This record gives sequence, structure tokens and C-alpha cells, in this order.
Amino acid sequence: MALPDLTGQNIENTYQRVLQTDGGDLRDGTGSLVTLTNITASGNISSSGTITAVSFVGTVDGGSF
Repeated sequence: MALPDLTGQNIENTYQRVLQTDGGDLRDGTGSLVTLTNITASGNISSSGTITAVSFVGTVDGGSF
């Protein structure tokens, strides 16, 4: 999915499509909480903090926990 081109558009017509964060929560331009689902990574994933999962389905090959 390509990112929307907001060039030349008025902010009052596009702010809903902008994401913002306070360092914790991810919110849209209206301030509503954004929930990310079905995230796919084709490369490495790293974290300097804790990653918590309600459920995990996958394969671990050669890693350790």
C-alpha cells in the first residue's frame, strides 16, 4: 500500500490521515488511538525494551529466549 500524497492539500482535509505519538501511544490526527494488527517484517526486528504478546504463532530457528 502506497503512502498518500498530501502535497498541496489543506491540513483540515488531511489531518485524519496523519499519525502522531507521544512516545507511548500511537494516535491519528483526531487523537483516536491507533491499533496495529497483522504486522509483517521481512527483516530483523529489534527492541530496547520489552515485547509482550497475547499470543504467538510462528517458528523459531536457532534463536534463544
